[in-house]
Amino acid sequence: MANVIQVPKPPKSAYNPDRALDSNALVRAQVEHFREAELGLPEDLRTGIDVASIRTEGEASRYIAAVTRAIHESEGRRAAEKVRRAG
Repeated sequence: MANVIQVPKPPKSAYNPDRALDSNALVRAQVEHFREAELGLPEDLRTGIDVASIRTEGEASRYIAAVTRAIHESEGRRAAEKVRRAG
């Protein structure tokens, strides 16, 4: 039998789209990791967003979502290419 770990819901104050990233090192680090991931994407899938301009949690959230969509699109292209090559 698997152990079930109860994880409490975070408080509503955990996410504030207007909160400055200056006080959130974790989200700032996530933005930097996504920037690195974005640099590995094909040019046409890159967001063109300058991560230095990201100042709030809301802006970070939108950037991370955009890069995540692009990564999924890139993976879809690769999978389609494999199918085409396999015939």
